[in-house]
Amino acid sequence: MVQNGVAPILFPLASHGGTDSGLSYAAFALTGLFAPIFGSWGDRKGRHRDLLIWGSVFAAIAFLPLCLLSDGPAFILFAALAGLGITAATTAGNVLAIAGLDENLWNGRIGLLQRVVSTGQVLGLLMAGLMAARHSHIAFALTFAALLGAAALAVAYAPASTIRAAHAKPLARPAMGGEAGAPGIQQNSHHASFAQLSAFLAVISRPLAQFLLVWFIAYTAMNGIAVLFPVAMTQHYGMPPIMPALAYALGVCASLATYGRVSKWTTSFGPVKILMAGIGLRLVLFALLAAFSLSHASFAGFAILVTFALIQFVWPLLAVGTIAMSVALARQAPGESIGLYNATSSIASSVGPAIAGVIFGLCGFSILSISACFTVAISALLAWLWFGRVAANAKTARYFHF
Repeated sequence: MVQNGVAPILFPLASHGGTDSGLSYAAFALTGLFAPIFGSWGDRKGRHRDLLIWGSVFAAIAFLPLCLLSDGPAFILFAALAGLGITAATTAGNVLAIAGLDENLWNGRIGLLQRVVSTGQVLGLLMAGLMAARHSHIAFALTFAALLGAAALAVAYAPASTIRAAHAKPLARPAMGGEAGAPGIQQNSHHASFAQLSAFLAVISRPLAQFLLVWFIAYTAMNGIAVLFPVAMTQHYGMPPIMPALAYALGVCASLATYGRVSKWTTSFGPVKILMAGIGLRLVLFALLAAFSLSHASFAGFAILVTFALIQFVWPLLAVGTIAMSVALARQAPGESIGLYNATSSIASSVGPAIAGVIFGLCGFSILSISACFTVAISALLAWLWFGRVAANAKTARYFHF
């Protein structure tokens, strides 16, 4: 609820727009890079339960001062500290969700986790949307209380010890719909060391590097729009925050039913075509977003809301396609390639809102929409040049199939 629902709405809106709107969420998101450190420590010590409890408590304590702050360096600092606690808790939570289960039962449990987290995201979006305009301090206080409640539930119900297969380690965030959540699967487990760094670097082939660059460019623009969207709707169109939050939530809810179908399409057509379809649809929708933002029509605000909901709806194509591409391009070390993919996503989800906040503060939402559309177009062009002809060739396309 907090990581994927409250934070993307409340941080930008509580910062009153402009540069700080992007920087506060950027600081929150960048802490996702610490997930491998928390995961390795939990694996070595067998203390994922402690990570879940104390990560929740630490995040709660960091949220409490935000009740009194609205912007500035202190606000950004506490946002980062809150993200650090959330990262520790969610990393441990993904492990505990499958603790003690046979591997053949993991997929079912992960699917259940996805539904639960997505429900939390929707509730968080709605709560933040309802309270962000005039009662953001109360929303931060409720977030503080919710995180303490999460810690109490962990004390009461989380497994005391973790017995896991040595080759599996969940990522920082479970697979889910929407821009705020990064997709997750199991990855190889290694202790943090120079050997692990060497293993990461060893799998960076030219195709994998090209894919990561395409994804970084695309996701930087996509995440920047997602985080600044509520601010734009409230400032430019005078909407109550619940309206963009509701559009966000409806898009995420509708997308959940499509994951199974997209997974089958990926098996049938290969991840390249699925990824390019996702980027292509996002490009069309971003172009519509830019066109409506430049329009002075009376229905422009409503049209932008609908377009944004559709942007969230097509997320599964990107979520499934990017993970499948990561695995296909480094079959000998899928864990390392997924780790690189998640690090790329984490950096993009921090850089995107920071840049978007500057553009929005200086030039407004229309220029931000046009900039995002142009950036996604660059990623689409690079994807076609580097992978499109490969996917179209019947012989080489098999390389990208499972």
